[in-house]
Amino acid sequence: MFLRGYISDATRKFAPFAAVFSYRPDAENKALSLYPDVKCQTIRGFGGAFTESAAHVYASLPEEKRREAMERLFSPEFSGLKLGRVHIGSCDFCLGSYAYTEPGDREMKTFSIAHDEKEIIPMLRDAMAFCPELELVASPCSPPAWMKENASVLEGGKLLPDWVKEWGEYVAHYLLAMRKAGIHITMMTVQNEPLATQTWESCRYDAEDEAVVIRDALLPALERHGLTDVKLFIWDHNKERVYDRARDAFKVGNTRQVVDGVAFHWYSGSHFDGLQAVHECFPEKELLETEFCTDIDQHPPEDFDAALLYAEDIAGNLRHWTNGIIDWNLMLDMQGGPYHDREGGCLAPVLVDGDDYRLTGAYWGLCHFSHVIRPGAVRIGASVYDERISCAAAVNPDGSIGCTMANLHDREMPLTIRVEKEAVDIILPARSLTSVLIK
Repeated sequence: MFLRGYISDATRKFAPFAAVFSYRPDAENKALSLYPDVKCQTIRGFGGAFTESAAHVYASLPEEKRREAMERLFSPEFSGLKLGRVHIGSCDFCLGSYAYTEPGDREMKTFSIAHDEKEIIPMLRDAMAFCPELELVASPCSPPAWMKENASVLEGGKLLPDWVKEWGEYVAHYLLAMRKAGIHITMMTVQNEPLATQTWESCRYDAEDEAVVIRDALLPALERHGLTDVKLFIWDHNKERVYDRARDAFKVGNTRQVVDGVAFHWYSGSHFDGLQAVHECFPEKELLETEFCTDIDQHPPEDFDAALLYAEDIAGNLRHWTNGIIDWNLMLDMQGGPYHDREGGCLAPVLVDGDDYRLTGAYWGLCHFSHVIRPGAVRIGASVYDERISCAAAVNPDGSIGCTMANLHDREMPLTIRVEKEAVDIILPARSLTSVLIK
């Protein structure tokens, strides 16, 4: 077997190397053991969010730089991202709050996605030029203000009972309008962060609320409009309650039968065992990480620690049955914006700096996985001798094995990669990411 690898750390990015396996049936020390016959979940892929903020800074780049940035993100020669997230209506990473109809329009006569056609949809089309099979998940951050008890898209609040049916129609009209524009959305979450009362767009649902809006609003509207191919995901909030929410929501009516998966974010910590609990109790459900990022003040563009932070979370999620990984904003400006009604910006894989762009630690954290673990790959068993070496491995559709390792130690670590009776020795530099393809 032959190994082709890539190393990134604070001083180098994706530096290539190669090695050849040899017959070593007795290899046992300092090992990373890969088990190709231990097959786990199928991986949809990796990606990021096409927010209005991302689209706005993308549109500000010269045409040549826009193409370069998209190639870096979506071409298989580089990151090869395949997943994306879009917001239904506005979110905090928009230029301001907006909706798709005039206030009080119950019949959707004024419905229009003209706002998204300005910058979001052109960015999506450019991404699809590099990745025609781009898969998208849509998430609402809030229904329009007139559908809510607090009469605002901000500060939480709840959906008014007498607007439940219309909310389903609103969502269906959005999905149909996007399809008409050539943007085929195949997954959606019921509500972004349903337990959060944020200063920006937010709306609160408990488990029963979520089940009711699925039953009375979303499912009927999707069926009426021929959108039953859209997969539904619940929760879309942090991992510390991912099992609790799945358990409670799936107790209500036929929610378990009609929901396809459970979405989650990372902002309350690792909680990998919560994902494991969801898989063990509801093994038919997909797990999808739909949002994660870090503050730009904590991890500026040149900080490689962001890559290690991403890698540790991504590897842990994959090892605990997650099918897809989606970062937050694909692009932002050098202040981590623009945004509204919030304090502080976020890091993104690409930061736009005037007429150019910069790749950040977030980019390298994603790229190390997405480059070697391709859409349709099947995660395989893996064990490693040191818990501070975080890793995940999968067999790709072409039969190659992709594996990414994060060395979280402040010193280099020797590693023997072992597959059955063959092995190869490599060195993991201190605080580094190493990705390999084995054929």
